[in-house]
Amino acid sequence: MKKLKGRNCVITGAASGIGRALAHGLAREGMNLLLADIDIQGLATVKKELEGAETTVHTARCDVSKYEDILALAEESRIQLGVLDMLVNNAGVASAGFIEELDHEAWEYALSVNAWSIIHTVRAFLPHMIERGRGHIVNVGSGAGIVGIPYHAPYIASKFTVVGISEALYSELKHKYPGIEVSVICPTFLKTNILQRTRIAIPRGLLTEEDRQKALERMEEFKTIFWEKYTKGTPDVDAVVAKYIRGIKKNKLYIFDTPLLRVAMLIKAVCEPLYKAVLRREGKKNLRMIEESLIEMGIGISKNTLRAKRFS
Repeated sequence: MKKLKGRNCVITGAASGIGRALAHGLAREGMNLLLADIDIQGLATVKKELEGAETTVHTARCDVSKYEDILALAEESRIQLGVLDMLVNNAGVASAGFIEELDHEAWEYALSVNAWSIIHTVRAFLPHMIERGRGHIVNVGSGAGIVGIPYHAPYIASKFTVVGISEALYSELKHKYPGIEVSVICPTFLKTNILQRTRIAIPRGLLTEEDRQKALERMEEFKTIFWEKYTKGTPDVDAVVAKYIRGIKKNKLYIFDTPLLRVAMLIKAVCEPLYKAVLRREGKKNLRMIEESLIEMGIGISKNTLRAKRFS
């Protein structure tokens, strides 16, 4: 969608992180916004931040995992904005832990928000775009929807789903309804607050039950320490979002914030042994960060304990 000024946009997950930054960026472009999130206080803050913008900003509470909430959001969009030009599916959560330790709830948590929300919004909003013959669906996937990084299996599954649905939408819609654009944004390592919405399973068997209980009780501390290691040296979210908006305006299918993801796609396609080596390296690197975070907390393990047990 090359011209954004005066157009209407719905953004889910707009109370913080990438959603908040997109709200600011698209407001600067002159888009009228309906911001949706389950976090009402966060939405109010973002709306207040945008008071000086020469655009209209509305907010709506929405649990994107519930189809009835999405239907209500579509109706609110019709009332507040009228015609919808752009839908940004940004809401997301994560589940993390060793795959053999993850329970059903961990999988359901990530998939219900990250994957089913896309399905719900497509069902609720796409018919109106088809009726008009134009619009732009922007799905926020992840670099984790391109490369299967370790210890986040439910999140990986959900983001591969987002990428796959986006390709399928583009493939199906472009020859039938050429006025409807589809983009998938694939962020890499950014300092957002997604960790606050991440459920982490501390592995059994790798720590004593007493130390595992300590780790569970101090989960927020663990998240903070691990996240600092995980996102060390990452770029500013607002600067990266400017790249995303440029990609949207160019009607790109894939929108990346680093060329490394294109390299990863190429390696995956042409050199499986090298790609498998990359995946193994990521497994060891992430496990080392988990281990170092627990040690930094004073949890009773010696260095290399987790790796020795995991890779024995």
